Amino acid sequence: MKFTVKILSICLVLFLCSCESLLEIEPKQSVDPSKTLTAEGMQASLTNLYAYLKTTVLYGRDFVASAEALADNARIINRAGGRYQPQGTNTVNNHLNNWEFAYAAINEANLLLKNLPIADLTPTLRDEIEGQAKALRALFYFDLVRAYAYEPNMAPPDADRGGVPLMLSGVVLQSDIERKPRAAQSEIYAQIYADLTDALTKAPDAGGPAYITKGAVRALFAKVALYNQDWANAEAYATAALTAPNVPGLIDNANYVNGWRTSVHPESIFEVTFTNANESIGVNESVQSAFTTRSSLLVDRLAGYGAVVPTDAFLALFVKVTVPTPNVDVRRALYQPGVARSNVIATECTKFLGKSGTIYMDNIPLIRVSEVYLIRAEARAKQGGKDTEALSDLNAIAVREGRGATPYAALTGSALVDQIIAQRRLELAFEGDRWFDLKRRGANVVKASGNVPYTDFRILPGIPVREIQSNNLLLQNLGY
Repeated sequence: MKFTVKILSICLVLFLCSCESLLEIEPKQSVDPSKTLTAEGMQASLTNLYAYLKTTVLYGRDFVASAEALADNARIINRAGGRYQPQGTNTVNNHLNNWEFAYAAINEANLLLKNLPIADLTPTLRDEIEGQAKALRALFYFDLVRAYAYEPNMAPPDADRGGVPLMLSGVVLQSDIERKPRAAQSEIYAQIYADLTDALTKAPDAGGPAYITKGAVRALFAKVALYNQDWANAEAYATAALTAPNVPGLIDNANYVNGWRTSVHPESIFEVTFTNANESIGVNESVQSAFTTRSSLLVDRLAGYGAVVPTDAFLALFVKVTVPTPNVDVRRALYQPGVARSNVIATECTKFLGKSGTIYMDNIPLIRVSEVYLIRAEARAKQGGKDTEALSDLNAIAVREGRGATPYAALTGSALVDQIIAQRRLELAFEGDRWFDLKRRGANVVKASGNVPYTDFRILPGIPVREIQSNNLLLQNLGY
């Protein structure tokens, strides 16, 4: 699949210039229908869908850096002009804010899917585009519902206002928009399941982690099922992902740290890729700048703000005392001293250091093989009667602690689940998962800047006010 940088840049500029609200959709957001119906036009439309993932409110920044600031692994240093401090203290109205961009992307996906049957395409290309578009639409809905709503059956008493509106028809004119209420979480998950089921039959078998493949669909399906507490499907799709063609294996301890120094992570099943220097997000908004002051590990040159840094309590989790000496967790090496900024030197996360060869431009893994093992481990542990299998998956990841090939044995029940969650915390730290892991489990956020009980309305962001004002069927989240 070859997409030109020119097409990508044009699509992204049109998107950034026009996407202000779900209720302000204009023709310039979409590729000209007469051009869309060619193979080049349809591929450009699909490229535009991938480009949405790179925006700052999604995986260009907020679903990684802001999500970490909201959770309990990080503390905020005020050396970035106040950036991330409101998220670090969970201040009202400083949260994830993907509503408008996600719905703009969903509308693009709907238009693309509408045009597919009449486009001049080979059957194989039509299927591959449809599979990717439906998987991306599923991902946009998954990120919407896990940000703005509680997971199914997990809402505190009297706090549930539903999921998000379900929009499945593309529109070009504002007058064509249908105002809808928030669908139930179960309805949103049912649609995500339907899209992923269709995608699984049509997505390409190969294409690399920059694109949705059948392996990526299976991995995403496993993650969605985990959030839906659908343990059987989470296990089944995780197994299918791990055994799918072209899906990589686990990195061993000797190569673990270096895996984060390559442009494409060796464990990535699907990642957001930045391929051109013009896509560099810049010092003010990039993930690299949020997490570290460094330009590289080789030179002490100031390059970022390093505002979102690990707490001492989090770093202490990597040290587990064994006899006769403490073991060494290979993952601890990803947290290194930064350089002085505002007269402060702190230990910082170095997972993102301009890996694509350009500063402030990192490919962002959305799902790695390590996470799929942990998804399957949790799903097996939750079903009961599968503790041995769950322990095997857990130890495949926990071996990174340096305690030997099988560091954990004889764990069952809640103790087993707790250790799996602990490994998720260490393995996926500063990749944007911790906030959602706390939320999906109904856990309190315990942090020095102030605890956020799960019953606190700040667990969810408010729906943008203008959406509420423009659609009297929308119920605002509690507290806003």
